[in-house]
Amino acid sequence: MRSLHDIDLKLLRTFRAIADAGSLVAAQAALNVSQSTLSTQLSDLETRLGFRLCQRGRGGFALTPEGQQVLAALEDLFAAADRFQNATATISGDMRGVLRVGIMDAMLNNSAWPLPEVLGRFSTKAPQTHVDLALVSPAVMEEQLHSGKRDAVIGPFPEKRPGLSYVPLFQERHSLYAAAHHPLAAAGTIGFEALSRHALIVTAGELRRFPFIRRKTDTRGEAGNIHPAATVDQMETHAILIRSGRFVGFLPDYFGASLADLCKLPTGPDLQYLSPIYLVYRTQSAPSLILRRFVDEVRQQPLLEGALLNTGAVVPLDR
Repeated sequence: MRSLHDIDLKLLRTFRAIADAGSLVAAQAALNVSQSTLSTQLSDLETRLGFRLCQRGRGGFALTPEGQQVLAALEDLFAAADRFQNATATISGDMRGVLRVGIMDAMLNNSAWPLPEVLGRFSTKAPQTHVDLALVSPAVMEEQLHSGKRDAVIGPFPEKRPGLSYVPLFQERHSLYAAAHHPLAAAGTIGFEALSRHALIVTAGELRRFPFIRRKTDTRGEAGNIHPAATVDQMETHAILIRSGRFVGFLPDYFGASLADLCKLPTGPDLQYLSPIYLVYRTQSAPSLILRRFVDEVRQQPLLEGALLNTGAVVPLDR
C-alpha cells in the first residue's frame, strides 16, 4: 500500500459518501457527480490501498471486510483533518474550518431557546465555516467530546465531569405523557400505584434519576418499585412508543405539547423532573477560534419570554 500522504483525502471522502449512500447510484445524486466518475475514483483508491473496498455489480453493493475497517478508521482521520483545519483557521484568523456540534433531539420545538437563530447568527459571522450538525444520543455525548468526534454538544448533563466546560442554557420540565386512548388519559391524579400497573418507558438518565424504577433483572424485590417495559435514547422513539397506546413515558413539556395525539397526565411533582441543559466542550488551554466564536454566540442567547417560560415548560438555569 502507498503511504498515506499519497492518498487524496478527496478519494477517501468519496468512498465514505458511497458507503453511507449504500451504492454508487445513490451517491451520484448526493455528490452531484456522474456514476462513471465515482467508479473511477473508487477504483483509483482501491489501487492505491492495494485491496477491494466493496463489491459492486449485478449481485448488489456491499462493503468488503477491509472496506468496513477502512470506513471505521475514516472517522478518526477526518476528525483529525478537521482539527488541523481549525488550527490553521485560528492562526490565520479567517474562520475557514469545520464546527462539529452534536445536539439532543426535539430542540426545534423549544422556542424559548432558539437554536436555529444561534446557528444562523454564527454562520452569518463565519460564512467560511462548515457546520456539521448531528443528533447525538445523550448517552454518548461525553464520549464523542473526549474522542474528538464533536467539538461541542448540547444536551442534558445532570453531573459535571473533569476536563469539560459547561455553559448553562436552561432546564426543561419532563412530565408523563400517554396516547389519548390510553386508560390513564381518563384517570384522575396519577401516583406511583397507578403508574406501576402500566407499561413505562424510560431513558438511561431516568433509571439513574428515579430510585423507584428498577430493571426487571434487578432481583432485590423491594416493594413499590416500577419495572420499565421499554428503554429509549431519543425523544422521537419515546413518542412512537407512547403513540402505540400501550406505553406511557416522560417527555419534555415543550415537545409533548406539540404532539396533538398525546396528553399530559396529571401527576404530583414527584412524577415530574427538571433536566439541566448545557452546551459542553472539552476544556482546552487554547480552543480553536471557531469554537470560541460559537460558544460566544451561545452565551449571548437569552431565554425568550413566551408560553414555554410562563407555563414552566422551560426554566432558567443559573449560570
